[in-house]
Amino acid sequence: MKIGLFGGSFDPIHVGHLILAQSAVNFAGLNRVFFIPTAVPPHKRREGLTDFEIRVNMVELAIGGNSYFELSLIESEEHIVYTYETVLYFKEKGFGKERIHLIVGSDSLEEIETWRKPDVIFSNATVVAMARPGYDHLPILPPGAALIMIETGSNSISSSEIRRMVRERKSIRYLVPHTVERFIEEHSLYRGNT
Repeated sequence: MKIGLFGGSFDPIHVGHLILAQSAVNFAGLNRVFFIPTAVPPHKRREGLTDFEIRVNMVELAIGGNSYFELSLIESEEHIVYTYETVLYFKEKGFGKERIHLIVGSDSLEEIETWRKPDVIFSNATVVAMARPGYDHLPILPPGAALIMIETGSNSISSSEIRRMVRERKSIRYLVPHTVERFIEEHSLYRGNT
């Protein structure tokens, strides 16, 4: 079985995330994509971050009905869990490099030098990245790294842009799944200065 690991703050999860995950299934032949919301993102400030359980609920709503997608709470601890630790966790579950695929946007790939232990990640997983407008510079990868670049389906949707639009009382229809849009409305999320 070939799996994809797709971590993030998902604050909120949006259709760009879903397009990337489904594209990874299609292009890399994945059998399952684990969506891994992180309680404490290493590259983001915690203040202003929506409560973890709320973000988990939005992920569940967004991925419901897709048999390729599954929620994983491996990064639910109240401390930083680095990507390399998550990759090693799945390796210990019996998945080898040819079966573990780390799914990222090309914007994240450009920041590879800020990742914790990128050599461990690349020696234990194939990285699947989707091109994003404005992020077209490929970093120097470690020797032996395996990278799949997906050009089709790229988009510029971002969670921060969606939060800004909600604050400004603009429609986010078609940017997030309808179930997530309704959840955001019902729980009055992103109305403040977060």
